[in-house]
Amino acid sequence: MASYKDGNYHAENQGMHDLVKVDAKIKNNKIVELQIDASKETKNIGQLAAPKMQAKILAAQSADVDVISGASVTSNAIKKDIQEIINEASGKPAQSKSIKKTPDWLGNEPEIDSEEIKKVIHADIVIVGGGNAGTMCAFAASEKHKKVAVIEAQAEDNVYYYGMHDIAAVNSDFQLENGAPKIKKSEFIAEYQRRTHNRTDPMLVKQFVDNSGAMIDWLMDHTAPEVVNKACLLNVTSKHDYLPQGWEINKFTSWTGAVQINYNAAAPKLIADAEKQGAKWYWETKGVKLIHESYSVEEQDEKTSENGEVSFFSKKVPHQKVTGVIAKDKNGQFIEFLANDAVVLTGGDYGGNPQMYEALQDEKRNVYEAHGLDTEELHCPSFGRDGSGIKMALWAGATMDPGPRCAVDPQVILNSDKYATNVLRWGSSFSGQPAPEIGASRFNPWGSPFIYFDSNGKRFTDETVLGVFGMRERVERSKPGRYFAIWDSQWPELMRRSIPEHFSVPTGGDEEVDLYQEFQSWLDRGAKGAKTNPGETVSCWGAQDLDTLLTYMHLNEEQKENIKAEIAKYNHFCEQGEDTDFGRDPKLLLPVNKGPFFGMYFVEDKPMTGIVTLNGVNTDSEQRVVDSNWNPIDNLYACGNNAGERFAIEYSTPMQGLTLGMAMTLGWVLGYQLAQK
Repeated sequence: MASYKDGNYHAENQGMHDLVKVDAKIKNNKIVELQIDASKETKNIGQLAAPKMQAKILAAQSADVDVISGASVTSNAIKKDIQEIINEASGKPAQSKSIKKTPDWLGNEPEIDSEEIKKVIHADIVIVGGGNAGTMCAFAASEKHKKVAVIEAQAEDNVYYYGMHDIAAVNSDFQLENGAPKIKKSEFIAEYQRRTHNRTDPMLVKQFVDNSGAMIDWLMDHTAPEVVNKACLLNVTSKHDYLPQGWEINKFTSWTGAVQINYNAAAPKLIADAEKQGAKWYWETKGVKLIHESYSVEEQDEKTSENGEVSFFSKKVPHQKVTGVIAKDKNGQFIEFLANDAVVLTGGDYGGNPQMYEALQDEKRNVYEAHGLDTEELHCPSFGRDGSGIKMALWAGATMDPGPRCAVDPQVILNSDKYATNVLRWGSSFSGQPAPEIGASRFNPWGSPFIYFDSNGKRFTDETVLGVFGMRERVERSKPGRYFAIWDSQWPELMRRSIPEHFSVPTGGDEEVDLYQEFQSWLDRGAKGAKTNPGETVSCWGAQDLDTLLTYMHLNEEQKENIKAEIAKYNHFCEQGEDTDFGRDPKLLLPVNKGPFFGMYFVEDKPMTGIVTLNGVNTDSEQRVVDSNWNPIDNLYACGNNAGERFAIEYSTPMQGLTLGMAMTLGWVLGYQLAQK
């Protein structure tokens, strides 16, 4: 029997809105009096929980009681107060305590009175977010005749599926029949984990590798023929032989064959088919909070003494269970979605939420600070979502993927107060015109294996390591300004020796550029350089000799002399077969010495913030959301950019389209798995 010291005790812990305070009197080893002050909590919810918790605690003489449903935050604060009082009364040394402050970007979970619920909907599976991952999960589960409810904030007649419609997959029949190389799965997994320094869950990567081919073939079989007929493979189905079909540079491997298909055009038929099989989409409806409750489970733990002896003991560990979602429709009414089997969070990233972005994207924030930029401007300017799915999971006990957190870089939407859009960098496409449909230019060679120079005309890195990602990381840690690329007539051979690193030279898609024709047009225009839209800046030229080219490029004498000296030095490395400055892969040491010559400049204005963020809440290999003890939260799953464990350090991948490929494959797999519950 516990032995407590008689006396009056006090404790206080953070509740939903303020401190919840408890005063207790202990006499003869019993709690004989108990007063709970929850006056600052929500009326009719947290405040009503206090007397109920008081009765439970007095009856149990313990803090180990169930929380009051709907008021878990207030209840848990009371339980912490009681446990601290019991510990103090039993003579246990007081632990240093700091009240955990909810981050400003997270805020407190909203409390919604049951009287505000206007409708209750029952389903087997409730999916919060009908994007790429959510739709694929719904398609798979409904195919097995599960009743699925999909909550989607966008309007049905204006829905847009985020991403560029490049979908990575491994060894689908569609890919192999159209010329993609067969990939050894173990090598793909090893390459993926090497790029992330094993920070990603290899079991999730394996699920992608093992199932993505089948997912693509399912998609092709169920999509309208007019959409399938326009699908192609990046860097494979091309009229140009620019890139090999899988290669290794500096011990990094990339594979060709990502599928490019218009998912916006494909989705309506797939949704219609799913609704015939028992799914239902709730458009213009947004998830607000999860319905969850806590309970305790007795678990075995162990401790080791100083002499190495192991002993085992039982302890009660808090667990969470999710039973549904409260959402708000376009009329502002609350709807309760109750799930028999599972709630799946697929609500997208937090790139459109500047508060979350600044707080969670540590490296991006640090780079911005290093350049003296305003970190409040940090966000993804194109496809970023508001992070609401992630916040809902955290309120229910989830934890955030520790990262290092990353985003899909480079971004698409670029702007500057100083420079024309066609000199701002994106990726390697060489299109001579800005792309107004995305608000920026695709007009620079980042990611291609040319020779690069800084604003002083000095070579500054191995230009080929990790393609555009390696270059981006280097220049974002350098002084902003103009950068230059120079190449000569041997560029086709250089391209053939290169690899299809993500955002490398695009071939096989609708925007494929004929580089022979493109570069010839620069040559034909001479000092005028490439064509641009009215008012845009000329930034690329061609000439028969290097001196003329550098004159066309409006370089000063110091820049010209430095570039010529650096090219001569580089050509010497090519002769000796070793780049002793930066270690460029020997297979890409081709000299720049045969005219005609080509040159471009482009601008590093400020660091990129990306297209979308890629790190959500922690999950296990079954895509179950886990709590801080790494125990699964019952019935709660996360996929797509609501989920962590998939990307780390940066979006440098073995194949293009991995963010969509991973989201769609894992969503599809999860749908089938949940259908078997």
